[in-house]
Amino acid sequence: MYQNWKKMFIVMLLVLPLIMLKEVQAGEKNPCGKNPCAAKNPCAMKPKTIRKTAVADNAKLMEMGAKLMEMGKKLWNDTKLGTSGTACATCHAEGKGLKKAPFPKYIKMANDILTLDQMINFCMKNPMKGKPLAWNSLEMTALAAYAQSHAKEEGAPANPCAGKNPCMMKNPCGMKNPCGKK
Repeated sequence: MYQNWKKMFIVMLLVLPLIMLKEVQAGEKNPCGKNPCAAKNPCAMKPKTIRKTAVADNAKLMEMGAKLMEMGKKLWNDTKLGTSGTACATCHAEGKGLKKAPFPKYIKMANDILTLDQMINFCMKNPMKGKPLAWNSLEMTALAAYAQSHAKEEGAPANPCAGKNPCMMKNPCGMKNPCGKK
């Protein structure tokens, strides 16, 4: 019985495309003329209409992105996300410690390979002593977007002008400034 079913399935795979091809060819000779659904097809719109729609959609996306980053910044600095009195910015002020290397990656602090969302929740639960964020929440998306936007290239100094400052050695506080070190 199984053998017959298997043969029928193979035959269907071979024959079905031929049947569909004949239907398409028959449709091309449609005696009714134009397709009544063509006017509703967004691909049939005039280019100017598509361009205006794309610009409007892009503007909406930019606005949504700005709101998302604003929300991310608020959450980044919110000490109420946990009970330890710390916020993301406590450890990562101005992107300190955030590297642009793509996730997932090995995180020494967690001693594991994590995605960005997992890393955010690791910090939420451990240093911040808070509850993890839902994986599909707006808060998680906002924090992840904000964190990515503040990540630095690996090996890049915190202050790109630090090594070029001729007054650095003359300034007694210069060497104590963590942003002045390479």
